[in-house]
Amino acid sequence: MKLVPGKTYSFFLLREFLKVFIISIVFIAGLSYIVKILQGLDDWKEYGVLQTIILQLLEAPNIISRQALFASCLFSSVYTISTLTKNREILALRSCGVSVYRIISPIIIFGFFIGISQLFFENYVVVPSTRAKDRVLARIQGDEPEEYYRDRRNLMVFGEGGLIYKIDFYSSKQREMSQVLILSKNSDGKVEYRITAEKGRWNGKSWDFFNGVVQYFSPEGSMREQQQFSIFKTSIADDPRYFGRDTRKIEDMTFGEGVSHVRMMKKMGFNYRKELTKLHRKIADSVTLFLVIIIGLALGSMPFRNALVISFSMTIGIVLVFLFIIELGYTFGSSGKIPPAVGGWLGNIVFGFICVYLLKRQRV
Repeated sequence: MKLVPGKTYSFFLLREFLKVFIISIVFIAGLSYIVKILQGLDDWKEYGVLQTIILQLLEAPNIISRQALFASCLFSSVYTISTLTKNREILALRSCGVSVYRIISPIIIFGFFIGISQLFFENYVVVPSTRAKDRVLARIQGDEPEEYYRDRRNLMVFGEGGLIYKIDFYSSKQREMSQVLILSKNSDGKVEYRITAEKGRWNGKSWDFFNGVVQYFSPEGSMREQQQFSIFKTSIADDPRYFGRDTRKIEDMTFGEGVSHVRMMKKMGFNYRKELTKLHRKIADSVTLFLVIIIGLALGSMPFRNALVISFSMTIGIVLVFLFIIELGYTFGSSGKIPPAVGGWLGNIVFGFICVYLLKRQRV
């Protein structure tokens, strides 16, 4: 049994879909640019035309991935199939014995590749372009590029190997601790040693401590040795990022950075559910594109007199419903009422059931 109806029809269907898909992306991205330009007319005067154009070009991947793709995938699939249905081209294939699933399979397969491509595009294009825009904007304004990790005061951090840090002040730029106390506990929860130091500084591989005291304890809890030091080199290698405050949004991190960020927040005892929910939503976005294409194909199979108006109306309605579901998932996932993974994937779970229902009721 063939998966697709044939090369001629498959290429024809994909060509029709791609034409609408590209036009939709250009239209939505262009509309977004117009709104941004109207909102930032003062920037053109302050930065100059050329510099503003550079900033807008660096913003383009973000607009395409996070604003244009979702609506474009939905509108393109609805409009393409509804147009073919209206022109009776789908009916001709059905009369030749071609099943409904073979008719729409070329776009479904193409939708799968769109979803996979969005993952790589987000990770290797959108995130770097966002950082490049921040650097260019800082240079235009005459400032230093923004540091993503900020200084922190009065923090307690749980490190690797049973280490507990209490730090009065941490300088992210210098990677330096001030007035630091470190306790090392064994698997039984008993203190093995304690370091009290005026400063701690990252040497690139591990932490060195200055002007302090190290105390070693016996298994019974009594102090068995104490050493004063001016410089104490250790093998403690907890990442300096554990101690800084990352000011980036989870959306502006790569997937690997997002996972590391959530792990650090969890280890430090912070409320990580909000960030973990966002990370799951970021990954789920690629699957969303695949699902809305299937929904669009199913809805587009219904006969419409005006394919353009109905396709546009359906797109607006579904986008609004989906955004509402995403917000519900984010709210409940962040508060702990549902697991963060469920909160991040809630929109896809709901749309997945809708896909199954619509495919079972296909009418083409």
